[in-house]
Amino acid sequence: MADTRLWQTEAVSTILVTGFEPFGAHGANPSEGLAKAVDGRRIGDHTVRGVVLPVHHADAAERLAPILDETSPAAVLHLGLAEGRARVALERVAVNVMDYPLPDNAGYRASGQPCVPGGPAAYFATLPLPTMLKALVAEGIPSYVSSTAGTYLCNQTLYWTLHTVSGWPRRPAVGFVHVPLLPAMVATSGLELPSMDFPLMLRAVETILGVIAADS
Repeated sequence: MADTRLWQTEAVSTILVTGFEPFGAHGANPSEGLAKAVDGRRIGDHTVRGVVLPVHHADAAERLAPILDETSPAAVLHLGLAEGRARVALERVAVNVMDYPLPDNAGYRASGQPCVPGGPAAYFATLPLPTMLKALVAEGIPSYVSSTAGTYLCNQTLYWTLHTVSGWPRRPAVGFVHVPLLPAMVATSGLELPSMDFPLMLRAVETILGVIAADS
């Protein structure tokens, strides 16, 4: 059967940005606020669609699938929280394994299952990571290219999206960016952990979106 998906033209193309709801011991998740903050923005010939995903082993993909079909985005930028990281992390690769360090918000804890049974061992992100990194550094934003997105919902979502669009006739560029904890989250934790102010995180996302828009 022919793929009847209506592909967007450059004039109306969408950049899809996703964040996650809070999880674990965290009462907030900066990626949620970032996705909401950029929702509806216009960047060049692109409109940003911001969406918040549940931290749930099955519902995240179920929420994302119809949005991908509806928007046929030019690019997908997933955002997530990574406790312990001091810089904005541009993820290079997603691996086909779910090995959760803590249960998801439904209480489920994967222990070595594949993200997609029978899928490839890994997919590389397809966003222009070197250009993104160069732009972030030029803005004075601490950042780096990371070679592990973990084995929790962040990695799973990146893998699932890359796997899903691999069969599309026009594949959007897809990637994942991890952000640190917010200062208030560290303050309430009582732990020695790195953090980053929300305005700096937002500037990082805006910078990345500018690169994506210019590249799409």
